[in-house]
Amino acid sequence: MSSIARNMILAATLLLLAGCGPVISKETLGSIDRTLTFEEVIKDPGAYAGRTIVLAGTILAVENLQSGTVAEVIEQDMNSQLKPVRPESSAGRFLIEFDGFKDPSIYNRGRRVSVAGTITGVEKRMLGKAEYAYPVIKPVEHYLWEEQRGPSEPRIGIGLGLGFGF
Repeated sequence: MSSIARNMILAATLLLLAGCGPVISKETLGSIDRTLTFEEVIKDPGAYAGRTIVLAGTILAVENLQSGTVAEVIEQDMNSQLKPVRPESSAGRFLIEFDGFKDPSIYNRGRRVSVAGTITGVEKRMLGKAEYAYPVIKPVEHYLWEEQRGPSEPRIGIGLGLGFGF
């Protein structure tokens, strides 16, 4: 095999691998408590104040305040990129407390987000007619995923033939 072909294969492999890594930096991930799960936090959010965690989910609501922006998020499992998956299951909800203004037309309902941050405590809010204890996360780093416009998982199609469009 020629060195040009070998280099092209190596470059393509590196590009594929780079696209599969987590969206949160290695430095931030190094500070995360990997033993802590959302299921544990949701049972007693106040007990975990000061601990760092990585979470993902779908934004339900965004509220801009004088002090910053609060996003209400429904938690979801994450894949290896830390992308929220399995929207049909969740262990609960949490709040992300951002510094500064986050435009609700960008951070809108249905948008998926991954966040690494510190648990600052708990905020009790009404959810329907019941009081709900939301863990509050102060983000160190977050990633807002592109809006979903089709199937949620990658699809590969192989076929032969002709296609015509009008």
